[in-house]
Amino acid sequence: MSGMTSLVQAAGVIERKMETVSNNLANVNTVGFKEDQPSFREVLSTAQRVAPESLEERFLSHEYLDDYVGMDKSAVIVDEIGKNFEPGRMRTTGNDLDFALANDGFFTIDTPQGERFTRAGNFQLDGAGRIVTNDGYPVLGTNGIITIKEGAIQVNESGQLSVDGVLADNFRLVRFQNQDQLQKLGQGFFAPVNRNDLPIASEEIQLKQGMLEDSNVNSMLEMTRMITATRAYETIHKALSRLDKLDEKAISMVQA
Repeated sequence: MSGMTSLVQAAGVIERKMETVSNNLANVNTVGFKEDQPSFREVLSTAQRVAPESLEERFLSHEYLDDYVGMDKSAVIVDEIGKNFEPGRMRTTGNDLDFALANDGFFTIDTPQGERFTRAGNFQLDGAGRIVTNDGYPVLGTNGIITIKEGAIQVNESGQLSVDGVLADNFRLVRFQNQDQLQKLGQGFFAPVNRNDLPIASEEIQLKQGMLEDSNVNSMLEMTRMITATRAYETIHKALSRLDKLDEKAISMVQA
């Protein structure tokens, strides 16, 4: 792989990383948001059996600073954008329609595109008495869309919802066998990539009323990643400029 190709590919990887970091920082205050984590794969030529260095050193690899003489080089590509499902900080709000899930699991939401799943439990009542998300999508219970009358709302840890002491419904709380393979959609929703990966009802999911789960993004860590990626991009830009000058020199020597 030529040095120029390696550098261009590395620049593309850094741009993808910057997009991911920017999205994480933009959602640092989004309820239930789960951090995106790009994973990288080292592509090595058959001639160079060199073990990959640290993640950041892949961007700042010394090979990008070498004099290029047409030798095959290694490169880094984005393998996939994964999700970090580590729990966010639990925050007490005192709002009866705020809910947090204390362990793995999701609320089930009814949307025009079908059922979607979310960790964001900042719900509200619409004019029809339905419990809905901030975007107006109905929250599902075991009896369908949860619809209640006005009154004192109590929800226990298993998701049983009562109004003025009378049981009204149960939140449909689910898990997935392959949680890491869920695709992230807009508005804090998740959906399985494989249609055969069906949601599994679970009584082990613990719900906390009057609390919300904050984003699990570590803003300081993301800022550090952004600075590192920016420096790496600058390094690659300098290496590309150096390659361009070497090419100009080689052309002038051939023409002489």
